[in-house]
Amino acid sequence: MTESDDSTLTDNAISAQERDRLVQQTAALCWERSPFYRERMQAVGAEPGDIASVQDLQRVPILLGKEDERVLQERSRAELGHPFGDHLCVDPSEVVAVASTSGTTGVPTFYAFTAEDVAVNDALWARALSQAGVGRGSVVMQGFGLSMFLAGYPLARAVERMGAQIVPVGAEAGSQRLLDVADLVRPSVLLCTPSYATYLVEQAPERLLALKLRSIVCAGEPGAGLPELRQRLEDATGATVYDALGGAHGIMNASDGAWPYEGMTVLGDDCSVQQLWDPDAGCAVEVPDDGTPAYGVRVKTTLRWRAQPQLRTSVGDVYEMRRVRDDQGSLLTKVKVVGRTDDLLIVKGVKLYPAAARDLVAGFAPRVTGALRLVVTGTPPRVEPPLRLRVERAEGQSPEDDAALARDIAAAMHQRMSVRPEVEIVDPGSIDRTSHKAKLIEVHTPS
Repeated sequence: MTESDDSTLTDNAISAQERDRLVQQTAALCWERSPFYRERMQAVGAEPGDIASVQDLQRVPILLGKEDERVLQERSRAELGHPFGDHLCVDPSEVVAVASTSGTTGVPTFYAFTAEDVAVNDALWARALSQAGVGRGSVVMQGFGLSMFLAGYPLARAVERMGAQIVPVGAEAGSQRLLDVADLVRPSVLLCTPSYATYLVEQAPERLLALKLRSIVCAGEPGAGLPELRQRLEDATGATVYDALGGAHGIMNASDGAWPYEGMTVLGDDCSVQQLWDPDAGCAVEVPDDGTPAYGVRVKTTLRWRAQPQLRTSVGDVYEMRRVRDDQGSLLTKVKVVGRTDDLLIVKGVKLYPAAARDLVAGFAPRVTGALRLVVTGTPPRVEPPLRLRVERAEGQSPEDDAALARDIAAAMHQRMSVRPEVEIVDPGSIDRTSHKAKLIEVHTPS
């Protein structure tokens, strides 16, 4: 695909035969242009000819992981003079845009875009944003960190390309500045993390309600799909809350604003393949077509990405995936992010994802604000018992009821997750807020 023919990316429709052809194309590209992919494929006994269909991908284990990318980038900086790793499949001169992860847990991972990749990224964001009512003439406030994040400048560029009016204030400007500008330009749509949206509601509920926002599109972390959190944001702002995940590598999953929330719909089947893998069993997880949920580590393979094509890669996201029929009988894939393998905690042999604890605590609204910290001793994922859980009491709730609230939360977590934490209830506003991803774990080193 070239930049001039991105008009073909107007919807998600693609035949099974065309998907298989694009899978073959990606496998051949990775083999021919990337020493890393060629070595990994040889190590698992696979050649391009063995990957002739989407189904064939299921037999190939994960080839590229999160830590692999960091190692590859360090090597390419030292040996090749660029930070994109030797899974870069184009000449560096073809890279026209760069984004990265936040790097909060180490060196950031860099994402390279060719002109064709930019077109795919923009087209996929347009699909997600269109579901949220964004169109030509919409005034859109950019409340994500602009910096180099995937939801920063690349998202702002995609909004501009849709013909909408982007107001790129960015989270770095601070909540006061963002709201001051919003008062002047009167946006109909706000783009931000669910943590930042919650923070704005807590800090300036009257100002946010007065904006009369039509939509709030959240990304960057799970949360916007939580019924309690979403209801709180919608009640406080009058807007419909949507969540989205993707952009780079041909991935786009987004919700449609409907109640009850059924997860994000995969909107990029023509640009990527998302599948599940069981790392413990070392095999694929099949997703039935009858709506039954399946769980596993999400593995992605790109179909239309030139700079750093992804072939059976994973960053450790654990997904729930279901296939359902829409009103026209078409088969849709719905996904929810359960957690991340690098966030996993193990308490007395029981696996616990922080996102699941956050979801459980959110269910105690209006007795809680929803802010929490899992306080662990030792080096994750292993937790030296007991697991401590710090939860904020909501405004207007009496401290005299803290003991009962703590007991209720501990009992609910024990019943639902087989973990009984020591729960500490703290004053509202005492847990730090962020405009980026919420920090859920606080690690203490044993003395």
